[in-house]
Amino acid sequence: MKCKCLGRYATWVCRAVLAGSLLMAPVVTENFVSASNASTSVTTTDEADAILKEAKAIVAQPETFYTLYVGMPHSDFRANFSNLPGWQQVRYHDNYKDPWITKKTASWEYKRTLPLGKRMINQDVYIKQLYNGSVYRVAVIFSGLDKGTGAKIYKEMYNVLKNRYPSFETSIPYGLIVRRDYTPTIQVSSGVHLQLLYYKNFKEPNNYEVAYIIDGGQAYNLY
Repeated sequence: MKCKCLGRYATWVCRAVLAGSLLMAPVVTENFVSASNASTSVTTTDEADAILKEAKAIVAQPETFYTLYVGMPHSDFRANFSNLPGWQQVRYHDNYKDPWITKKTASWEYKRTLPLGKRMINQDVYIKQLYNGSVYRVAVIFSGLDKGTGAKIYKEMYNVLKNRYPSFETSIPYGLIVRRDYTPTIQVSSGVHLQLLYYKNFKEPNNYEVAYIIDGGQAYNLY
């Protein structure tokens, strides 16, 4: 099988298709560095449109974004997520030395900022995996949002998801979350759950956040 026109991601996509994975292999949508070098000279309207397009692209393919998906092998994850222009790895943690934990895991965090007028919007990507093993949880969070921008990002993502999953609106009612312990989910495949949350940052009352999470912990019997 010969890979065509997928650039730096061609090798691992083809390996996933040939070898199979816990779930279906992802379709590459938008390069992970697509908006890394967004210009600060464009108008606020252009900047807002770019952020909304980014948010919509994240939910464009079922159960995958930025090439991440539940079941992604460690080698493919590291090949994709090394030295990313415009992104900074800000955190790595593992628990492989903890003797009381039966499932050894590791977590990563990558961050970048996107301009929006005088504000800088933060975008964080979180990855959790079995230690040196498969990815089981991926999340992207937009933070530092004003209420209006947060609502627009949330609406764009929500509309895509409700049209894809018939029970989405029932499982995850539309609206701003006001209780920190209220985190509704929808099961989208065996052992895999999805969340889309829009909430106020409780430490910074003027800032809002939108979080999109795909969790396969049950598929790996982690909880």
